[in-house]
Amino acid sequence: MSDRNMPEYDSGEGLALALSYLDDPSDVPCPRCGPDTMEVVAYLDGGGIEDGIVRAAEPEGDYTVVLYCHECSRAAALDLSPDTQTGERRDGEDRRAA
Repeated sequence: MSDRNMPEYDSGEGLALALSYLDDPSDVPCPRCGPDTMEVVAYLDGGGIEDGIVRAAEPEGDYTVVLYCHECSRAAALDLSPDTQTGERRDGEDRRAA
């Protein structure tokens, strides 16, 4: 199924990725290709991204996780930063990657 011209993940697929990551960060299936194809390739500092700076971060607190599917060659960046208006996690939890 490797199609290098495949479009980016749509909103529904992005939501599926986010929910899967929040459920079990160590086991995130690609919405199109299935299990065992996704890899976490980076954790980025969420505050830095807002300032236009890309820097590595630990997978806790204010971070963005970057996932890559080795089957369809698509990537997704999931912002897991606290909500800027409420200060709370967007998913209502304080998650740490496995």
